[in-house]
Amino acid sequence: MSLFNHIPINFQQAQLIEKDNAHYYQTPKGDIFPSITTILKKTMSIEKQQNLQNWEEQEIASEYITRESSVIGTQTHKLIENFLNETTSSEEFRLLSVAHFNNLIPFLQKINDIHGTELRLYSNAMKLAGTSDCIAKYGGELSIIDYKTKRSNQQEEWMTDHFIQGTAYSQMFKELTGIEIKQIVILVSSEKNTRMEFVKKAEDYVDLLNQRLEQFYEIKKTV
Repeated sequence: MSLFNHIPINFQQAQLIEKDNAHYYQTPKGDIFPSITTILKKTMSIEKQQNLQNWEEQEIASEYITRESSVIGTQTHKLIENFLNETTSSEEFRLLSVAHFNNLIPFLQKINDIHGTELRLYSNAMKLAGTSDCIAKYGGELSIIDYKTKRSNQQEEWMTDHFIQGTAYSQMFKELTGIEIKQIVILVSSEKNTRMEFVKKAEDYVDLLNQRLEQFYEIKKTV
């Protein structure tokens, strides 16, 4: 018996490509758009940039930590994808990845009516793209659902870029399918064995998304 109801939504997805050491996507028509994560990184506030630089300078193992965090995050996403799609894999996973996955199961059990996982979305109107972890109902409300693995507990004010990211996915999905998604859900597992659930309204972050898009394309004009 299936644990989850799946309601696939068919549309032509974008193709992920690497360009200028960043994530870009090629649309079915051949246009190449930057990912929303690339845009958010390029438009990071000066304060955040300085904090990141300071951490990299002070933390001897910064490169190792960054690399390992990427591996753990990718594996955790794969475990969740397998769980939601009720598939198995012969891939070997790190113990920490499995721990993050197990930690998030109580939240994952709130998911149903799944439109898709790892959907490669894009917007001709906004000229951007990205991959949404999951589009499904969460607690009965159709949502953009993203998972994050962190080293420590998170505070809501640190999560703004993730809310903007989710809002971008909701707008891309509406453009491609005509289906409106009003709720953004960010599920976080930390190495402190804690889990956090952030539920937001997409409409509250549309202005911030537009500001970051304008900032990104202004920067591109000067490069």
